[in-house]
Amino acid sequence: MARRYVEAGIFPEPVIADALHVAAAVLSRCDVLASWNFKHLVNLRRRAEVAAINQSQGLPAIEIVAPPEL
Repeated sequence: MARRYVEAGIFPEPVIADALHVAAAVLSRCDVLASWNFKHLVNLRRRAEVAAINQSQGLPAIEIVAPPEL
């Protein structure tokens, strides 16, 4: 999944660790991923793009939020 996120241009290759973080949470069926990483994770564009890729793969949606949003 992380590779798909990178190939789709959601995450740049240098921050594949962030893509792995999201992929692990999605594949573990987590409902929410909380992070202070506003540059690469808690980002409205990326949230929408991750949701679209997940939906296309039959995977559940995940909310990517900052801790104060919980």
